Amino acid sequence: MAMRQEGLDFIERAPKKWTFEAEVAAQQEEVFDAISADPSTWKWFPGLSSGRYEDDSRGVGTKRRVKMTGTTYEETMVAWDRPRRWAYRVDACSVPLAAALVEDWVVEQRGDDRSVVRWTFAIDPKTLFKVGQPAAPTVMGRLFRKAMANLSDELTRRRGG
Repeated sequence: MAMRQEGLDFIERAPKKWTFEAEVAAQQEEVFDAISADPSTWKWFPGLSSGRYEDDSRGVGTKRRVKMTGTTYEETMVAWDRPRRWAYRVDACSVPLAAALVEDWVVEQRGDDRSVVRWTFAIDPKTLFKVGQPAAPTVMGRLFRKAMANLSDELTRRRGG
């Protein structure tokens, strides 16, 4: 199902928006590189079963496809500002969840060996999403915190820690 193609400005005017924050035990650049890596490497994100970038380019306009908990998403990058910001809009989804959806990931350095990741989920929901909307902040918050804990563990392992 095609969605309305929005940009970063949608985050400020979306009918529904949630922002979550978590620390990761790694430098800002390392966290950004892991988040913006090919989604096939996202073993740390619960429910993501497959994903890939459509080509080898990386930056604004890059397209990717991911499958999460049985739902396929086609996305276009709307921000790629290493090491601070990475965002995408969903262009199409295999189920009618939303008229528009933009996700924004901001990574900030905190101290010498930690970063804070702030994830904003901005959506113009359709009926299917609205049914579960009361639970959305709790479910998405838990998913995000688990993903960031997994990412922290993964990056620590990569460094031999």
